[in-house]
Amino acid sequence: MKTLLASTAALLLLAGAPLAVAAPADMQTVSIPVSKAKLNLDNPRDARVLMRRIDNAALEACGADTHSFVEVKRAVAASACHRDAVAGARSQLNNNQASLTVTGVRGR
Repeated sequence: MKTLLASTAALLLLAGAPLAVAAPADMQTVSIPVSKAKLNLDNPRDARVLMRRIDNAALEACGADTHSFVEVKRAVAASACHRDAVAGARSQLNNNQASLTVTGVRGR
């Protein structure tokens, strides 16, 4: 009975102990400039063109490219990297510069 009690106490202590989670050691930050020059973002067609450019740059920054399989592109498009890259680019839309930067952080 003492052994069972000691084992249970040890398990409870271990279960409550904080786990150390190491960050991926090999991360890569990729930034890709996207031009918005000559686009009128009040025009829906131009806005779609820019969003397509942002999406393609985010796919590339997060690990897919034009030669990737459709499944790879879908997986990257569903990733947090892609979501964060697109959100970061959208936050730059109101600046007056002719381009914005799409940045993705990915593991190699």
